[in-house]
Amino acid sequence: MSDSNITKQALADSLKVLMAKKAFSRISVSDIVENCGLTRQAFYYHFKDKYDLMNWIYYTETAYFMGSFNKVEHWTDSLKDLCCYMQQHKVFYVNALNTTGQNSFQEYLHNYIRDISISVIENITDAEFDDKKWGFIVEFIATAFVGLIVRWANEGMKEDPAEYIAQIKGIFDGSILHELEGKAKEKNSGRL
Repeated sequence: MSDSNITKQALADSLKVLMAKKAFSRISVSDIVENCGLTRQAFYYHFKDKYDLMNWIYYTETAYFMGSFNKVEHWTDSLKDLCCYMQQHKVFYVNALNTTGQNSFQEYLHNYIRDISISVIENITDAEFDDKKWGFIVEFIATAFVGLIVRWANEGMKEDPAEYIAQIKGIFDGSILHELEGKAKEKNSGRL
């Protein structure tokens, strides 16, 4: 691991330790560097602010899960694995999910679910995504999934992630997927 990554990881670990004790909004850059024995200069050399550090944690820790299942038929497997990982690091991810705003973990999840939903729609309809036609449904799916994951986290992450994600997927497969497949069949039979 390069010196740069070692420093970034030390800062990330410090933030995680602090987030186990208090909310992200109450943590300062000074708190982060004091906790790990680094300087503010070192912090600002690597990150522009504490939000940038938080984003670095999301991307380095969760990118594997977000990209591990790129086949449409397994699109919820990565969410299940991500939720299992979040369960193992519960305190940090409950706090991360409750930190809202631009570049938040909720936004990161929303964008991921939106992108994978677009891939599912393109695969099912065998056509390029049309935002005018499918934009609302994609936003609905992403918002619903994120909302349910936040709810699961705030309730203590007690439910088994596999079962919880399967319930969410069941709703998607039972109504939204059915609608998409029906539209695709109509298109293929020449009725659209």
